[in-house]
Amino acid sequence: MARKKFGVEYPTLYAESSHKNAKAFNCVQRAHQQTLEWLAPVMCLTASNGLVFPLAAAASCGVWTVGKLLYIQGYSSGDPKGRHLGGAIAHLGDLPLIVMAFVAGNKVLNA
Repeated sequence: MARKKFGVEYPTLYAESSHKNAKAFNCVQRAHQQTLEWLAPVMCLTASNGLVFPLAAAASCGVWTVGKLLYIQGYSSGDPKGRHLGGAIAHLGDLPLIVMAFVAGNKVLNA
């Protein structure tokens, strides 16, 4: 949708700085890319932690998802500073998943 709205054609990943809508488009694109970068690790952590701590893993993934939605909304506003609240909330979900992975690993090894 942002490509049509801001007139950036494929295969260009980010708009050149000379493009009239470069900042706005690049903010939307970066929000999308950053979310994709974190999606696979968070899903793997949620799935593996879910075997040992199903409710905590699901709750953490839910918090991460809400944070990412706020992150995308804030960053896509065209002001990169708008991403901070959503990023902080997302980290309240992904950091417990990372810690849980170590705790779950220790629990499984010592079982």
